[in-house]
Amino acid sequence: MKNFLIISFVLILVILTSVVKTSTRNLEGKIFAIEEEVKLLSNKKELVLLENNYLSSPERLFELKNTLFKNNLDSINLKKIIFLKNNE
Repeated sequence: MKNFLIISFVLILVILTSVVKTSTRNLEGKIFAIEEEVKLLSNKKELVLLENNYLSSPERLFELKNTLFKNNLDSINLKKIIFLKNNE
């Protein structure tokens, strides 16, 4: 009887260990996938912020205006803008 209890206890421990290892591997896989996704999203965020900072500075916008349009742009008074409705 004593041997049976020891063998069953060892078998139960082996089974529990394999279940815990399997669940741990699954969790590690999910964590790895999420970390990779976070890295990709943070890289995209850094690129978008860099582009936004590069293009939104006033000096840079004036440089682009001068190089691309060469004074072909005219300023418009906001009071002269007419809003049209659907029926007009």
